[in-house]
Amino acid sequence: MSTKRSSFRKLLPLVTTLFLMLPLLFALAAPVSAAGTIRVDGDAAGCVNSSGQSNPYGVVYCKIQDAVTDASPGDTIHVYPRTGPYTESVNLSDMDPEGDLTLVTVSAAGVPTPGTAEVHYGGPQAEIRTATAFDGDVTIDGFVVYSEASGIDVEVESPGSADSNLVIRNVTANGTGAHGIEAEADGDVTITNCQANNNTAGGKNGIMVYDTGGDVTILNCEASGNTGTGIWVSNVDGTVTIRNCTASSNTGTNFEDGGIAVTRANGAVSITNCTANGNTRVGFFADALDGALQISSCVFTGNEVGVLFHELSEADQVLVNESIICGNAYGLGADLTASIGAEGNWWGCTTGPNTSGCDSVIGDGPGDATPWIDTVTASASVDPAVAGQPTVVSFQFSGGPPAVYLGEGPGDLHGDDPTFIVTTDNGTVIDPGFINAPQGVLAATLIPAFGGTATVTLVGPCGLDEQIVLGVQAAAADFVPEPGSVVLLTSGLVGLAGYARLRLRKK
Repeated sequence: MSTKRSSFRKLLPLVTTLFLMLPLLFALAAPVSAAGTIRVDGDAAGCVNSSGQSNPYGVVYCKIQDAVTDASPGDTIHVYPRTGPYTESVNLSDMDPEGDLTLVTVSAAGVPTPGTAEVHYGGPQAEIRTATAFDGDVTIDGFVVYSEASGIDVEVESPGSADSNLVIRNVTANGTGAHGIEAEADGDVTITNCQANNNTAGGKNGIMVYDTGGDVTILNCEASGNTGTGIWVSNVDGTVTIRNCTASSNTGTNFEDGGIAVTRANGAVSITNCTANGNTRVGFFADALDGALQISSCVFTGNEVGVLFHELSEADQVLVNESIICGNAYGLGADLTASIGAEGNWWGCTTGPNTSGCDSVIGDGPGDATPWIDTVTASASVDPAVAGQPTVVSFQFSGGPPAVYLGEGPGDLHGDDPTFIVTTDNGTVIDPGFINAPQGVLAATLIPAFGGTATVTLVGPCGLDEQIVLGVQAAAADFVPEPGSVVLLTSGLVGLAGYARLRLRKK
């Protein structure tokens, strides 16, 4: 064997080891991202009570503000529950340098959980705010806020070519001294699963989004009982989408105040599955829109004006369809507005708008509201039903010709104030909800308790009601023999037993 070959065999294990270590060496040599997670826990033993920590990821902060001050771009701040609220006003503009930042409430186990941390500040500043436009994307998730000012007042704006975006979700901002949530961005604003109720300082709004360069999206929010407007969106360059929101019982006194308002928007505006009832002035208000406006599957009842349009002559298209507009002093009002398509709505009676018992359609440009919803058709998947067994009971809302429907179904079906209530005098009714969009079918599951009949009653806004009576067969366990039938049944069983014994003997 040659010496060279022998030396190579001796080096082979070392070469193999180095080869296997190469990926690890490359990984160690790669630059490490500065983004990390910072912990805030006001009840933690030994939490630090100042900013300027050399390693913010290795300590626990007592205050949210100190964690924000020490954060680096891309960081996430976990705010743990504590005994009592965090009594501070958190200024995001103290972060240096500014950059993408996420603040999220977590459980005691460190799992992101809405509502576990409250921030209450007794002074005239918002709990979470910016002093100047913040350079970076910001996410605020899960906080309960209350102050003498707005609960959240944040503006994000990048001086560079990339816009900054703002996300606010799972936030409760009730009973503040100003607006519940204020948001501005040169990029997109997204607000989801938030509450901004009973903000009662004079003329203040629940959710207020303005001066936005991108799109505005507000989903699954409630903004009721405020002294201004529930949801106010203004001066938006992109699109506006508001869906599955409730904005009721707001008491603003200006003609444009009320449930939901959108003004000065350049992109398309879509309002769907929203409820705006009992506002002092307007259920929905729109002004100075350049793009298309579509309102569908909404409920506007008990307002001074259900839907009010002002100066929409520049709008590409204005549609109000598949909604409930009834019980208002005026149903739909328009001033200097493009032609409106208002088909497929329930106006409070079967004879349509501007008739006795129905809401009125007034002003310039409402167009033709024909056809409207005038019929409720009830049916059942099984008739007769069987006690203890589920049966689907359906109600279809329609009108025509041509055929129109309530679409996906208006408003919030499962909230504290559902649009429709379905009951029965026999058993239970569960899971009412719309199906088969766009055919406007509300389906409920009936489970009868006993044989006989079951009346299922639907109650909706302004007389949009219906009933169906089903036969119900008794379940097998409910069978009660007629008098004397027990004797006959016993005799029959005895005879059958004797016949069985006789057959066995023959075998």
